[in-house]
Amino acid sequence: DPDEPKYCYCGRGSYGTMIGCEGSNCKYEWFHLECTGLKEVPDDDVKWYCEDC
Repeated sequence: DPDEPKYCYCGRGSYGTMIGCEGSNCKYEWFHLECTGLKEVPDDDVKWYCEDC
């Protein structure tokens, strides 16, 4: 779908497990877990920041 928002370093749409960056000015905001290199989503009390933030 060309109108679907693009996320992550890869620039693809939302699919699979996603993780949100806590950076207030993050240009991506949401990331595919597989693109971050993480094996699982961190606990809710852990703030996660992408490599750019």
